[in-house]
Amino acid sequence: MPLSQLEAQIEINKPLAEVIAFVDDNRNDPMWQTSVLESVKVTDGEPAVGTVYHVKEKFLGRVIEQDWKVTERNEDGSMWAAESTSGPFPMKATMRFEAIDGGTRITRTLSIDVGRFFSIASPAVVHIAKRELDMDFANLKELLEAG
Repeated sequence: MPLSQLEAQIEINKPLAEVIAFVDDNRNDPMWQTSVLESVKVTDGEPAVGTVYHVKEKFLGRVIEQDWKVTERNEDGSMWAAESTSGPFPMKATMRFEAIDGGTRITRTLSIDVGRFFSIASPAVVHIAKRELDMDFANLKELLEAG
């Protein structure tokens, strides 16, 4: 089954370095990503190509555990890509951070194939996942701009 590609974008009124630092710290993931229950960095050191994370999420009432590996990353963290290496369905994600007047623009792209895991129609699941991406960014904006 082909991957469905989702994209979300938001502008946050905080400096680029501050936004990257917050998102880079996986311990913050449950605070702004609605489905993440736990995120553990498995490898040592700063985030880089090859860094592995184990993530436990709840989606459509099911707990999903996946390992993610960083496959690409700029030195300053302004762009990174990762893919799931375990779990119920293949996923790929990219995050791009761009300095704009008054803050930072973030664009997140997620490619996902849920067809083998969920018995309901894939387009409905993709719609719910897109809504979650948008809510995640709204949460991130609120957290960072509040303080």
